[in-house]
Amino acid sequence: MKDRNYLASVAGFVGLLLILPGAWAQEMVTVPLKIVNYADMIVYDGKVMTMNDASTNQTPGTMAEAMAVREGKILAVGANAEILQYAGPKTMKIDLHGRTVIPGIMDSHTHIHNNAVSLYAMEHPEVLLAVSRTFNVGGKTYDDLRRGIEVVLKENMAHAPKDQWAYINLPTGGGSGTGVGPKFLQERGVTRADLDKLAPDNPVMVQSHPAYTANSAAMKAIGQIYESDPEEAMALQGGDSQGLGDFTEYSRSLAVDTFFKDKIPLLADTIEKELVKNAALGITTYSSHMVGLVYMSAFMKLVREDRMPIRFAYTDYFGFEGNPDPSSFYLRLGDMAGLGTPYFWQSGVGLQNIDSGPPMFCSTMEAPPEIKRREWCRNAPGTAFEKGVYTAIRSRERLTVGHSYGDKGIDYILQTLDRVMKDDPTITLDYVRSRRFSSDHCGFYPRPAQLPKLKNLNWIISCNGSYLNRSAPWLKVYGEQYGKWISPMKSLVDAGITTVYENEEAWGVPEGTKYPNGVHSNTYFGSASLLLTRKNREGQVIAPEERIDRVTLMKMMTVWQSQYFQKEKELGTLEAGKLADFVVLNKDYFTVPEEEIVSTYPVMTVVAGKPTFWRTEFAREQEHAPVGYQVKYMNVPKSDPNAAPLPTPQ
Repeated sequence: MKDRNYLASVAGFVGLLLILPGAWAQEMVTVPLKIVNYADMIVYDGKVMTMNDASTNQTPGTMAEAMAVREGKILAVGANAEILQYAGPKTMKIDLHGRTVIPGIMDSHTHIHNNAVSLYAMEHPEVLLAVSRTFNVGGKTYDDLRRGIEVVLKENMAHAPKDQWAYINLPTGGGSGTGVGPKFLQERGVTRADLDKLAPDNPVMVQSHPAYTANSAAMKAIGQIYESDPEEAMALQGGDSQGLGDFTEYSRSLAVDTFFKDKIPLLADTIEKELVKNAALGITTYSSHMVGLVYMSAFMKLVREDRMPIRFAYTDYFGFEGNPDPSSFYLRLGDMAGLGTPYFWQSGVGLQNIDSGPPMFCSTMEAPPEIKRREWCRNAPGTAFEKGVYTAIRSRERLTVGHSYGDKGIDYILQTLDRVMKDDPTITLDYVRSRRFSSDHCGFYPRPAQLPKLKNLNWIISCNGSYLNRSAPWLKVYGEQYGKWISPMKSLVDAGITTVYENEEAWGVPEGTKYPNGVHSNTYFGSASLLLTRKNREGQVIAPEERIDRVTLMKMMTVWQSQYFQKEKELGTLEAGKLADFVVLNKDYFTVPEEEIVSTYPVMTVVAGKPTFWRTEFAREQEHAPVGYQVKYMNVPKSDPNAAPLPTPQ
């Protein structure tokens, strides 16, 4: 009994020391430091925006001066004097000098690893020549395009290795789908039979997103890579016997599944580099599909070697990728949502793309018959795709609809869900609400009539500002009244639907230019600010009534995002006990003039209490070495010291 009382007294004494004022407590400590739980890091004398208000009010929640971090988690948030008491001899103390701190940015839909492979191809073109060559064919008429394709295949590919792919890009209209290329392919300006005559041995894919055409050699190669019947796989993609279909996922996955299939360490290194770059933008957690079968091996290598600089919640597309029978796949998969590590876990089952982009999207909008004929509803009732969706829901998967552009495709998803609930009484409304199904992009949805049902289902919608660029040209076809269907943020928030932000931008530089030294990008808030102004790159203001305020936008990146990722107990706000993911900004996002939000960027990004990015000027101020890629920004004023230099012609 005496021994127990003695131990209790010692424990009480040590506990008392921890709550005494910092300097006096440090003088009095006589026990080994390793058993005294000081903070590992303290940031103080700043504006710590906790974002702990999840309401739709324009209030960001509690604001504090300082925050203490220990063992990767937030220890305490509060006033300077209170938090500095947690400092010990080895605590890293960072004087913010009034700077703003926000929770780490969470992005619900951005393809960082796909971008990594694309940039590797740009930087090492000679390496990828072993598996493919890419050509751009221009022109204004069908005859121009046909002649260009013929020249490429007869002259440039005449002596190519038999298994070397030819990717031929046609004009898309600046990515909007309004160019001559998509219509040319949709109207069979070139068919599989035509390509077979021009290139009987080499796999050929002619693409003008969202339309694609492939020859027989390409179909055979796809079948061999994914071990499926190419014609059945083509049928699932919504194609036909002439080779027309949506090969979006193949166009993304073939490079990685051919060149990197026996180079997993190189792929892991390539991905890691890109993850580190995105930490410099403030991203600490992201979600995306993994289109490419070898990505999983590369990510698991990073996970096992503790090399994940940011967190990744992947959506499982594998049942739909080159698979003619997704229903059978998801019948066997089972519910895996949330399974993984704190840095890498499955978010749910993604549906690849239930439609594509204009003009091949699934919409109820009215338009002339020749336009409606070009639309494409991949998940229409009775299709193999729709059967796969039905089985995934009945197998209790969490549905994360990876790509959805038009409102009618969402109608079909909701109809499938209704059918599941009717056929299986255990799939109740309460169960569905608890799973927080989601869908992405908001190209032309949701329409107003869909909002009450989506709210009732506790559906989460992921949107971005770039669709104000991509969708706007189609308002001339469908009607200006549909502008309020493009990323209808205000309507979603007012309806009480959890709405989150997706960036989906890639690192890169303008075509035909070369930047000297370093890494260049737009700021993360660049495209996001479009949701504040609703002004697209043409200067058009699209449905100004759908504007949102900056606090709502920040909630879409943080506290509401934690619900999309189903990690609200761990992420999304700066509160004691949560993971210490946060960003220090160069400006006060919450008070600068709206036009300056675009030029707001991180000077420090921290994941699990460890700096993954530390800008040079801020690091020097704290007498620390810089960490990560020192980004130069292309969309900030030239007076900013971190503005990208003017590009030089290649």
